[in-house]
Amino acid sequence: MTGKRYILIELFLVIILSYLLINLFLTYNREQTVSSNIVVEEKICYLTFDDGPSKNTEKILDILAEYDAKATFFLLGCELSEEKRPVLERIIKEGHEVGLHSNIHKYDKLYADEETCLKDFDSEYQVLKEEYGVDTKLLRFPGGSTCVCLKGRRESFINTMRENGFRCFDWHVSGEDSVGNPTVWSIQKNVFDWVFNYNYPIVLLHDSKIADTTVEALPGILEKVKEAGYSFETLEERDEYLFRLKK
Repeated sequence: MTGKRYILIELFLVIILSYLLINLFLTYNREQTVSSNIVVEEKICYLTFDDGPSKNTEKILDILAEYDAKATFFLLGCELSEEKRPVLERIIKEGHEVGLHSNIHKYDKLYADEETCLKDFDSEYQVLKEEYGVDTKLLRFPGGSTCVCLKGRRESFINTMRENGFRCFDWHVSGEDSVGNPTVWSIQKNVFDWVFNYNYPIVLLHDSKIADTTVEALPGILEKVKEAGYSFETLEERDEYLFRLKK
């Protein structure tokens, strides 16, 4: 009887062990199946630079190339010249995008009325197309679409631009690199405080001739945003975006 008892106990233990192994195998496979079905949410950062081209534009292009990042440059017509043609050609050649940021950038004159504003942007558009071979309808209002000089007339100005084929872009995040006395730390902090709140943020920075600090801050911005899982594309790939008015 004793021998039979041991045999029954061993058989029972084998059954229990088999049961545990089978459940462990099934649990593992279920976890693997669930993991394989997890969709990683896409995150794209749209870097934009206003007020160029300048000597800093070339430095920014060098940094963007190092990090394999694309950007959109909203150019001022008054900064275009034959001397800067190579910079413009490089922007296009390296897969970046060009946008319109007006000729004069003086709010009182630019926003005198819709006709004046439209003529200014259309003039810049024609110069870029005919003299530089760049055909772009991307547009950014100096000061943004909520500029104080547009107060009460914002929608009519926007509609006029849209009716003439332009696509208008404001921004979600500003480095505040053209305000006061920015530092590398302040520019990076302004970006990091907001950029991670969005999956598709548009970031405002500057590449004007006085934007040396922006050049210094850019590598740190690219590194941290890239580490967070963002890729960098141009606004040509994005829907139009404008500020929402507070009610």
